[in-house]
Amino acid sequence: MMKKILPLLFTLFTLSAAFSQPYNAMGFYKTGIDQKNKNMILEAMVSFKKAISLDKKLDSAYLELGGIYARTPRTDSAVWYFNKAVSINPSMVPALLALGNFYRDVKPNYDSALICYNTALKTDSLNKVTYYSIAWCYNAKTEYDKAIPAAARALEIDNGYKPAYSELGHAFKRTGKFKEGIEQFRKNLSVSVVDVALLYTGLCYVELKDKENAMQQYEELKKINEKMAASLKRQIDAMK
Repeated sequence: MMKKILPLLFTLFTLSAAFSQPYNAMGFYKTGIDQKNKNMILEAMVSFKKAISLDKKLDSAYLELGGIYARTPRTDSAVWYFNKAVSINPSMVPALLALGNFYRDVKPNYDSALICYNTALKTDSLNKVTYYSIAWCYNAKTEYDKAIPAAARALEIDNGYKPAYSELGHAFKRTGKFKEGIEQFRKNLSVSVVDVALLYTGLCYVELKDKENAMQQYEELKKINEKMAASLKRQIDAMK
């Protein structure tokens, strides 16, 4: 009889200990992440707030709440939570980037976004996405000359990072610096052959009315991206 009772008592003791174990801040935070990944957004909000109630310095929970509120009409709450995360951890790059993206995409204030991005670079100076975002903001502000070095720096970090080519191409077109554009894109092509680099080189030649060199870029581009090459060819054919 005693042999049967002992396993039962052990099981009950184990269950009792598990349920009586206090749920700490990190536990609620991890639960919130799991809920967010399952698209249980309201439940995730509750978990993150419980985490904060147990640990007022849990910067990651503030960041997550900011991200949730950024997708709702309560944008002021998003800013508050992002700023709270940064105030706790001034070098928290994900929070700075999240706040910068908020000011870039949700509630446009490009100067504020640039402050966030440049602050993030002080901690992580090799983040290609940050440099791309800076270039994007400068292009949006029509300060194209400032966009060029930021986009070029992103490509120094990752020569194949296509979003940076788009910002670079846009800036060169708006400034009319087509010769400089060709020089930059040829520099990139010397590192590795990237379809968009060939495309923008060709487009610069089109703007300069240099059909022969534009066709050379078209022929090279056709070898690796026929659809993109066809787009360039249409621009060449439209040359007067």
